[in-house]
Amino acid sequence: MSLTSKIAKNTTYLSLSSLFQKILSFGFYIYLANQLGEVLLGRYNFALNYTTIFVIVMNFGLVPVLTREGAKFKEKIEELFGFILSVKLILAVITLPLMFGIFHALNLSKEMPIETIQLVYLAGIVVLLDTFRSVFLAVLRAKQEMHYEAIGQALYQVVVVAGGAAVLMSGFKTRAMVLVIMAASLVYFCYSVYVVVAKAKIRPHLRWTAGQLIPLLKVAAPFALADIFFKLNGSIDTVMLEYLAGDRYIAWYNIASKLTITLTIIPGAFATAFFPAMSKAFVESKDVLKQIFEQTTQYLIIVAIPISFGAYLLAPQIINIAFPDFPAAIPALQIFMAGLLFLFINYPIGNLLNAANKQKMNTINMGIALIVNIVLNIILIPQHTYLGASIAAVVSVVVLVGLGLPRAYQIIQFNVLDLLERLAKAVLAATAMAVALYAFAPYSGVLTLMAIGITSYSVVLFLVRGITIAECRLLFQSVLSKRKA
Repeated sequence: MSLTSKIAKNTTYLSLSSLFQKILSFGFYIYLANQLGEVLLGRYNFALNYTTIFVIVMNFGLVPVLTREGAKFKEKIEELFGFILSVKLILAVITLPLMFGIFHALNLSKEMPIETIQLVYLAGIVVLLDTFRSVFLAVLRAKQEMHYEAIGQALYQVVVVAGGAAVLMSGFKTRAMVLVIMAASLVYFCYSVYVVVAKAKIRPHLRWTAGQLIPLLKVAAPFALADIFFKLNGSIDTVMLEYLAGDRYIAWYNIASKLTITLTIIPGAFATAFFPAMSKAFVESKDVLKQIFEQTTQYLIIVAIPISFGAYLLAPQIINIAFPDFPAAIPALQIFMAGLLFLFINYPIGNLLNAANKQKMNTINMGIALIVNIVLNIILIPQHTYLGASIAAVVSVVVLVGLGLPRAYQIIQFNVLDLLERLAKAVLAATAMAVALYAFAPYSGVLTLMAIGITSYSVVLFLVRGITIAECRLLFQSVLSKRKA
């Protein structure tokens, strides 16, 4: 199978799986939020976000190393897999006591509800399962067989939604919900083990070579730091809101954040599928690497701009329909939508830097963005609570893109004018869409407005040649070719 076919195959499978997962996840989150209310939802989100931070210690950058090196040197996958599995076992033993110890130390000056404490302990088991699952999935990514991961994602979300709906309808609340997530993580873990053994023909084993540990950790360290910065950027807001504001502000913030994360299925799927291809192209052909980066960025611009404009304008209707008891989430959602483009295009930028062995540079950029995020949270949360956290999150992503884009240009000298032209045309089409939405808003419902927005944006985008029929045909042909492959 050709490289193009594999890219199309992986992208399509992951896109469809992520779409299915995010739709189920978002739909269930609506139900969950309305069942739990502000305070319980805030506690639930805090427990999951706090424990997620410590996945970075258990992973220590080993997962992307396995993906990258396995994609480049397939004959070494099994050996590297066994060694990384052994290292992660040791890291997990160290991390769990650290996670709970820091949690109790933070609460010495604050009386934490017993329910929150129990949720943190249960969520700790969830992240333990997730971190070991990630090693098995890294093998599949290195082999560019990510359709198995797509199936696993869908399976996981089905278990969460079905089990979660059952426990909530039975009158149980947050603790039972985390237990359901734990069960889903166990199912996903077992599935990933089965696929690696039965399909990838790689036997799980522990392999320890002391002489390889230090070299491996040196290679993984930049990835680990990048993962630390990434996870902290995504979770520190919630943790700081817990200690500087309160549970209800976490709920409002996380509703807006959840909506935004749901929209990142497209760049997320592309980034996951393209990372092995970028790693390979960096070794074999800089022209191919440049082409992959440019095409991905162009398509993400075309998709991100109308979503940003449309969701910003329709935020009141979206929140009032989906979360009628949480109107305070409306301005937070609008803040997130204002920075959606930067969130989208950061995916190919970060992947390019990592694939080109510039992970140290990427790590420095993420560290600077994290510092900006934390400082802004300290300044803004005491006065503006969850809105301050929303502003800090958006500004940190803008900073990250501003630092990464010039570095990406140094590697492949992509066509800046072409990207700016695509951006200008997308903004023009989105502006026309916004005018149409504003005109029809008093007379139409959300679904009708969405249809009007999609139609008006597409028509204007074609008229200004922001995308051509030939490009659409090429995209569809790639998808069809991967299905036949």
